[in-house]
Amino acid sequence: MARNDNVTIPALTWTQLTNANATALRVQSVSGSEMTLQATNGTTAPTTQVGVIVLAGGAVLAADLTIAQLWPGVNGANRVWAFAPAASVASVSHADA
Repeated sequence: MARNDNVTIPALTWTQLTNANATALRVQSVSGSEMTLQATNGTTAPTTQVGVIVLAGGAVLAADLTIAQLWPGVNGANRVWAFAPAASVASVSHADA
């Protein structure tokens, strides 16, 4: 299912930003807090911070690159997750894969 919404990210908890398989997405840290982003193949949360993208507070990760291009080392990457040291909010928009 396509998503265009704000997603609440509890502190120190991997939170799925995608609500279905996606090929690309746009993410912004609207709460001003730094967060890390990680891709997976499927709905199992990441177990490591290896290979994450760090998104500064207020920064935007544009949808001009696919998830596979952003995380080429994650075979079949189709879901994106966020992790933050403090409770945060991310603006997320993606289409279905």
